[in-house]
Amino acid sequence: MDFQKVVLPSGAFYWTWRDVDFFPYAWLEEKNLESLPSPFYLPDVHPDCPVGFRCEGEESKTNEIILPGSFEQLSLHKDLFKDLRRIEKKNAETRLVRNEKGVLQKASPWFLEQFDEELGDFKRRMHVWRHASTLSAYAGDELLAVHITLSANNIVYYLGCWWNREYKTAAPPTFLLKRDIEQAIGSKVNIYDLGIGGEPYKKQWGVVRRQTKYYAKMSKQLAAELMLKQYAQIR
Repeated sequence: MDFQKVVLPSGAFYWTWRDVDFFPYAWLEEKNLESLPSPFYLPDVHPDCPVGFRCEGEESKTNEIILPGSFEQLSLHKDLFKDLRRIEKKNAETRLVRNEKGVLQKASPWFLEQFDEELGDFKRRMHVWRHASTLSAYAGDELLAVHITLSANNIVYYLGCWWNREYKTAAPPTFLLKRDIEQAIGSKVNIYDLGIGGEPYKKQWGVVRRQTKYYAKMSKQLAAELMLKQYAQIR
């Protein structure tokens, strides 16, 4: 586990997991705690993690789709159900490609234009996502979008979709998400995890929402600055 230092406007600082922003969840074991730098703060810890303090608020909840035996058995919101029929028609000629080599690099200008990520952070993202799975949408030879996931322990974790906004009416992210969920169901995957957050589109998929955790080891003063109610106290 690599760490990076975060300096606050006040001049105070803490250490955190270097790659916390690139994965859906963080994970710690009891055996890791003694070797952590101090002060330390790790957000977005998975609800099932054996260590950590419970978060509060809707934005800190998971969005897990418990996959049934078929796509038709999903508890979709009625508005999403209508949208999916329209989106399927819009994408009748769309060609799908799974795990195309180099496609993340090809789609990266859309991501960088939207999020303006620093080059060093983007290079690190591309490195830690080197084993990610992708599902790409093409109109002829033109790339429209790339859906990105990671899989572990019979769970698919959604990382995001990099796409061309000129094709907004065809809703490539929703189309690719539907197709990837269908694939996961066919492969007998247990859970399709849309990650943390209160975005309305996630709730339309009939998700189970659970409160995530965080872990903090710091002084009382720093905990107050970060507005953390629970923490492992150090001097």
